[in-house]
Amino acid sequence: MSDKQPIPIPAAQRWQDFRQILLPLIVFSLCILGLGLLWWNKIAPSTVVGEARSDNIVISSPRAGLLKEVHVGRFDEIKAGEPIAEVDYSTDPNFVDAQVEWVRAQVDLLTLTIDPVQRARTTLDYNQLRLDWLNERTTLAALKIEFENSEREYQRVAKLFKDQLVSESVYNKAQTDRDSYKVRVEEKAGLVSSIEQSLREAQDNDPASQLDKVRIEKLDQSLARVEELLNPIILNSPIDGKIGSISKQSGESVGDGETIATISSSKVKKVVGYIPQPINFEPKVGDEVEVRTRRLRGKQVIKAKVSKVSNRLEAVGSGILRDRAAYKKVLPFTIDLKTAEANDGKPISLHPGELVDIHFVNQ
Repeated sequence: MSDKQPIPIPAAQRWQDFRQILLPLIVFSLCILGLGLLWWNKIAPSTVVGEARSDNIVISSPRAGLLKEVHVGRFDEIKAGEPIAEVDYSTDPNFVDAQVEWVRAQVDLLTLTIDPVQRARTTLDYNQLRLDWLNERTTLAALKIEFENSEREYQRVAKLFKDQLVSESVYNKAQTDRDSYKVRVEEKAGLVSSIEQSLREAQDNDPASQLDKVRIEKLDQSLARVEELLNPIILNSPIDGKIGSISKQSGESVGDGETIATISSSKVKKVVGYIPQPINFEPKVGDEVEVRTRRLRGKQVIKAKVSKVSNRLEAVGSGILRDRAAYKKVLPFTIDLKTAEANDGKPISLHPGELVDIHFVNQ
């Protein structure tokens, strides 16, 4: 083995080698790391994408008919209460005929009811029922008196029997009499109650009442509702907004529940966010978020909070996801914009259906 010692390197030479070889590598690595963090936190697009949502109303026909006229066109602005379309339901003969036949049947029934012979028979039955009701009430009052007497007699005999002053047979007879009157009172009370109920029902057929007049008025109202079916029904807008689409034109037939037009409100009330798989974290109600628009001019950052979180995954298409996958499972959540505010102090400017980026403040 050689006993030669290595040539010592001066400290100045070591420092020069460090500055020329290692230090540039360390500085370059730190710069790359800093740029990566800056890109991730400030510049890189968020993986959480949201979609602005507004009220979307579907105007449909409640029954089958003919679309007589459409008063609006696509993208027209409309106010709540303004007419959208007129539908003529008189073209459905089965429905109208059924209503007319029902009114006719009710009129025939009323004609039979007010027949003179039937009226006299009804009067006789009604008066007899009133007499029976009075008789049974009188009998019930008498039975109640007998029951009270038997109850007092039973209480007196029970005390004597307790003191062994009367025999057991006397005590049993008093108890049996009391129980017998009690049962008769309950039965008679039930009979009086049933007669009273029948009497109330019979009052509807009392010729002295105003029943016939009331029934005729109701039939007149029913016939008026049937006559309204012969007039076209006007479908009005329930909200302020714009017409999104027109599915039917004037002169076309519409089916039961078939869509005629859709109305979209111009005011965005919420943003629905989507967290794609793999899910790195799950949002919670109350989490603070920043909603950032993708506009080149007038870009806004909106501070809001998560209001709702779904408990299941849903599939969304490539129009929303950045990776352009055909369909992908995502976890949806809702951000309420009713109390949200933009960083520039201006009103929130979002179009329904506009895509935005969502950043969670605490993540």
